[in-house]
Amino acid sequence: MKKILLVDDDALVLELYRKKLAAGGFEVRTAIDGLDAVKLLGSYAPDLAVLDLMMPKLSGVDVIKFMREKPMLAKVPVVVLTNSFMSDQARTVNTLEVSRAIVKGDCTPAKMLEIANQILGGNTPVPAMPTDTSLATDEARESFLKNVAMEFTDLRTMSAEFAQDPDAAGRTGNLTELCRHVHHMAGAAASARCHHVALMSGALEALLFELVEKPQFINPSTSRTVSSSVDFLGMLVDNARNGRRMESLTAEVLVVDDDPLSNRIALAALSRARLNARSTENPVAALELLAKQQFDLVLLDVEMPHMSGFEVCRNLRQLPGYETTPVIYVTSHGDFESRAKSILVGANDLIAKPIFPIELAVKAMAHLIRSKLVASLNVMA
Repeated sequence: MKKILLVDDDALVLELYRKKLAAGGFEVRTAIDGLDAVKLLGSYAPDLAVLDLMMPKLSGVDVIKFMREKPMLAKVPVVVLTNSFMSDQARTVNTLEVSRAIVKGDCTPAKMLEIANQILGGNTPVPAMPTDTSLATDEARESFLKNVAMEFTDLRTMSAEFAQDPDAAGRTGNLTELCRHVHHMAGAAASARCHHVALMSGALEALLFELVEKPQFINPSTSRTVSSSVDFLGMLVDNARNGRRMESLTAEVLVVDDDPLSNRIALAALSRARLNARSTENPVAALELLAKQQFDLVLLDVEMPHMSGFEVCRNLRQLPGYETTPVIYVTSHGDFESRAKSILVGANDLIAKPIFPIELAVKAMAHLIRSKLVASLNVMA
């Protein structure tokens, strides 16, 4: 019997994956965090290790480095569960001889069993029921919906503390704890197949993680984005608890900025959110593009020659189909607080320049999911 070590700090996710892999004919041992895993690996050599990268005490990356330094573990294949928004983490994993990296929000126990069989071979896959009707999914969804209201109350309290004094929150560990809570929500929502809760919480987790690692990026813009994202996550949680389901997220995004470097940064940020995006440096050309093709989100620099972002937005609102399309303004850090307190001239949000890429990815996800949610509610009405 092939041996698998399964490491995840979410107890429910750990149990669902353990049961599925055991039913598939594997001997499975579990660890609740990276430190627990390293202690176990001191005397245990699995045939495969499955690791969540985001864990307390020791991360998945730390566990892999430990394994690669031990002769009896150096060649053990490793599967990692990642957050698709964390590009720095993904680059680190690529240097550590990982067999497979899977976005946690896209994975299921049945898919993990299939991957284990592909890597280890020799086992006959257990026939799986359709993912959305499987017993594992039903169990995870029931548990998530039962507990999420209380968990979200704690999350909102920590978010409020961060909003009151972001710098102090970074120093005292409040921000780290907020990141951990959002991480657990992302994993639980993914197992429950609450796709949009998982997607939004995964994006927010990545932003919080980078703010913990790079506190110099804590500023009025990122603080505002954290607070608004937590509020919106609450709306998505309520939507899930009311039993409403939404379509998968696909979107076309247009970035308009006369600075080519800013355009490249924005496009890279949007690609982290797996969104289709294109850019132009010419605001007049932007309006021509908008008239020819329907975009789901528009990012506008405020200060551009010949035509400001405000003027582009006014013209955009006159085009058929763009009456409610989300628009995000980009403005300088110096102007951010005054802009935030003023009327946004037809836009939905703003972000400080130079752009912090993960912040843009979070804002884009929030506005696109919100747009889909409003559209679905209008259809139901």
